[in-house]
Order: sequence, then structure tokens, then C-alpha cells
Amino acid sequence: MQIPTNHITDYAEGGVSLRSLTMGGKASHLTGLHRDDYYLFCLLTRGELHLSVDFSEQVIHAHQIGCILPGQVHHFIHASDTEGWLLCVDGVHIGEANRQTMQRFAFSRRLLPIDERREAELAALLPMLHRRLTVPLAQDFARAAVDIFTEIINQNDETEKLNPRHREALFRFTSLLDANITRSRQPSFYADRLNITVGYLNEILTASVGLSTSQYINREIVLCMKRELAYSTLNIQEISRLLGFDDYAYFSRLFSKSVGISPSAFRANYHD
Repeated sequence: MQIPTNHITDYAEGGVSLRSLTMGGKASHLTGLHRDDYYLFCLLTRGELHLSVDFSEQVIHAHQIGCILPGQVHHFIHASDTEGWLLCVDGVHIGEANRQTMQRFAFSRRLLPIDERREAELAALLPMLHRRLTVPLAQDFARAAVDIFTEIINQNDETEKLNPRHREALFRFTSLLDANITRSRQPSFYADRLNITVGYLNEILTASVGLSTSQYINREIVLCMKRELAYSTLNIQEISRLLGFDDYAYFSRLFSKSVGISPSAFRANYHD
């Protein structure tokens, strides 16, 4: 069995879902460990919410927002006297500008403070959306809420300091990598499709994230390895093939060199 994926079409016909976060104690009813095929936006107005996202435990406090991108493996751990909302939105309802904003958010994936005005706007908008989830207007309300969330992300955009041409190439590279990481891990594959040299792509990545192209690709493929080793029931050879490695020995060497332990030792920490 592979990592469970939640599909928004399974429980939200219009591609929009909104859940109340008024709870205390364990957040088990928010589903176990999984990934989603949609964007998830969290607004907390009281208390704190503990969750794990791609091997990093995060705590969302009151007056903060958090976002989980499609494909990120996560689960909710604990909620303490919380009030707030979880907004789930199919990518088809997120415009290109907001999609690019979410791409930029992917570089930091951190929790962000929300100012009083925008929190008040969301506090008024989200309950209205909750009452109208079954009507066509729900999608308009959801887009308006996403606009507010992305405004907050734009305020905290760490890539604004980059050369505009570098920013554009960076976002095109990450999109290509997401779509092709199991197909190719060669820097030249991506540079060719961006119509730039490998040296120029290295320059862009070094300036933006402090990594060479090879280092960035390895970081992302190792994260894919960790997800599958920790959370799927496929054996390690099957995971190797799933991620595009014909040579299991190379898969094992790359993981061991990057993480410091073997794939089997890493898996033992997550499987009884």
C-alpha cells in the first residue's frame, strides 16, 4: 500500500471544503497520515494546533496561518482549545497569480502572522462560505478567501529580493522538477527545457536557496524517499522502482549518504 491520498472530489463536489477547528485534545478525527491533491489553508484564531508536515513538526498559534501544498505528507497531532478554520480548495479554483504565490511559499513553508484587518476579513468571510458550501457561490467565496491568504504570503515573500528573471526561471524549474523528478535527476534535463545553461541554473539556485542544481534535486528526491519509506507499505526495492531508480544499490547509497543511515534503518523508526 502506498501513502493514502485524499481527493477533494471524494467529499466536495464543487472542489471546496471548509472545516471548523473548534476542538480540544487529539485531532484524530481530522484523518491520519496522508497527502492531499488540493491546497489546504489554516487560520487559527485561538489556541494552538500541532501537526507534522514532511517530517517537520509545526505548531500553529492563534493569529497565524499555515498552508499545506498538494502532495505534502502530513497528519494532525494535537489541538489545544482551538478555534479556526481549515479551507480545502481544488487547484482549478486557484488562479495563475495565486498559484505562483503558493509556489513561492513552498521555498519557506513556514507559518505566517496575520494582521488584524485580514483576520477580521477572513473571520467574516469563512462562516459565510460555510453556510453556502452547497451553492455555486461557494467557489467565489473560496477564491476571495484564497486571495486574502495569498496576500499574507506575498507580504512575507522571501523571493522578492531576487532578480525578476531569476525568479521566473526558479519557479519554472521547480514546476518542471515536481512533474519529472522520478523521470530525470540530471541538471541538464531541466536546463535544456528552460533554454538556459546548467551554469546559469546553478547561479539562480545558489542565489535563491544556497544550493547547486544537483544538491536541490537530491534534497527533493531524498524527501520523496523519506515519505515512501516512512509511510508506505511497499518494500524498499519497490520504492526504489517507484521513484525511478533502476539500480537499488545506488538508491541505497544516495539515501545513506544524504541522511546518514540506511533506508532500512530509517524505515525501522516508523514501522513497528
